[in-house]
Amino acid sequence: MKWMPLLALAACCAVFAGCVHSPAADSEMTVILDSMQGEINGALTAIDRSAEMTAANLSQTGLAGPDVDALLSEALETDPSVITATVIARNGTVAAVQPYIDELAGADLSDQAVVQEVFTREAPVMSDLFALREGGYAATIEHPVFSSDGEVIGAVSLAFQPEVLVRRYAEPAVAGTPYTVMALQPGGLVLYDADPGEIGKETLNDTLYADFPEVLDAARKYAENRSGHTTYSFYAAGYGTVVRKEAYWTTVGLHRTEWRLSIIREIGA
Repeated sequence: MKWMPLLALAACCAVFAGCVHSPAADSEMTVILDSMQGEINGALTAIDRSAEMTAANLSQTGLAGPDVDALLSEALETDPSVITATVIARNGTVAAVQPYIDELAGADLSDQAVVQEVFTREAPVMSDLFALREGGYAATIEHPVFSSDGEVIGAVSLAFQPEVLVRRYAEPAVAGTPYTVMALQPGGLVLYDADPGEIGKETLNDTLYADFPEVLDAARKYAENRSGHTTYSFYAAGYGTVVRKEAYWTTVGLHRTEWRLSIIREIGA
């Protein structure tokens, strides 16, 4: 499991015996991380702008009808990670959705926290990760739709898969290097890992780390720090030997929702 490297992030860390310090690797890792940060933030911003423009157009067209379906279909093309485009009426029911999903059309979403937030704040929102009924995970970026007199009449919701979005930049960034990439929510929920089986796991609730108090202690600090560097011990890939690892991390996100993005390497036994 490769995601624990990111959980060991802390504001400051000591250099441990047996670690292999490499200024060249440190420089390369931070350059790669900075580049991924810009690309991922750019992709999130593109989805956000698409939701904003769709919401502005719905102010003119209303919340349902052929024109609305066309707008939603166009929004689906914003990024390969976008899987559904939805219009939600002010009462929380789905007024339109593309691609059409029978169980979603007309559904009552008023109990969803992100729907409540976009209507309460009357401002755009990015959700945390949630499980899809058909399998996999997604997040949403939502924008309120205003009437001509400034009243909120609904919202546009673009659902996208963080795994797909991050992978598009992470895989080419570390191809041919000894590094791996992971993305998590600050609370420890895995958004992206090279091993798809790790996505959606709540790392701080896993008993696997009982023998690694250093990891858990650092994980609690990690949530409080938007960027940094750390070293720690954990299993090598495949749960073989325990090795020393090094991680740099930074933050990406929108609308008060943050992801931690990390690049990791093994530095010794």
